Amino acid sequence: MNKKMKFVATVATLLVAAAGVITFEACNKKNEVVNNIPELNVVELSDMDKEMILFGEKMKAATKGGETMPLEEAIRNLSNYENFKMCDASNYSANMERFTIESEIPVIEGNVYLSDINSLYESNRKQIKDKLASIEGDNKTIYSIYSRIEENSKNGDDATIVTRVNIYGPLPIGFGIDITDGDYWCPIHDYGQCGPYYGQNIGMDATDRLQQIANTQILLQNCGAGYRMFFYNDDIEYIYASDWVDTNSPNGHYGLIHSTYEASCLSPDDMRYYRDNIIDKLTEWRSQQASSERVLTFVWYIEGEETILYAEFAKIGCTLVGFDD
Repeated sequence: MNKKMKFVATVATLLVAAAGVITFEACNKKNEVVNNIPELNVVELSDMDKEMILFGEKMKAATKGGETMPLEEAIRNLSNYENFKMCDASNYSANMERFTIESEIPVIEGNVYLSDINSLYESNRKQIKDKLASIEGDNKTIYSIYSRIEENSKNGDDATIVTRVNIYGPLPIGFGIDITDGDYWCPIHDYGQCGPYYGQNIGMDATDRLQQIANTQILLQNCGAGYRMFFYNDDIEYIYASDWVDTNSPNGHYGLIHSTYEASCLSPDDMRYYRDNIIDKLTEWRSQQASSERVLTFVWYIEGEETILYAEFAKIGCTLVGFDD
């Protein structure tokens, strides 16, 4: 199995090429549409605000069997619109709650009906709102929503759309932000701590602990009073442990945790080695993504026989537009 298919099989939400915000009309027709939407004639709105409002109006006004759009463009704009209308990315939690919605949408010669995109939006919106309401506490917000096409589903009559939602809930994590001399951890499988701390913190493992450290690399700008932050035009980076050759690592083979070669207990020095590798890789990716004006928005250290370091990058928008309640 090649690496691309292997990754899709492991995390079905991850791959779709980045694309820009689409301008949907020729200039004269777009101006006519804009003039008919009073919400677009507010001086404080950014160009991105206007693009998203226009997309939302076109999507909601679409009739069954009417206007179509290329699949990739439609899902890219749907994902941007979901973030624009439902998310507040001002806060990041080390204990982000994640859940996934999987849907299918009809595809005709590479195109989809805007009416079907609107139905997908409304379905996602309801499920996301229901999930948010089910989480205890008042200080909770939807951090980000990413809808993507499952790559191996695009050649048939339907495409599978996977929507991954991150919900911020400020729960205490119980550990400091850096590795200490008490950080002895089982490598994977939520077996907890080991060595002198054997049997403690069952339900966590080294990958969870390292992800907490990786979260400190997410540094988001402040949009200012009255503005709401949202992400758009996201991109991803990822690397498998087996693709990172590093004979100096604790397992002697790879730069990330790999259960085939890993000791049953990682010492604090082992943990620091993996921490430094992860931070170095995130720094490398962040430098590459900066050329496209994207910033690091999410880190996921995925465990298995070999681990995967996965990171999301996106552009940041600041809007005065309210939520879609």
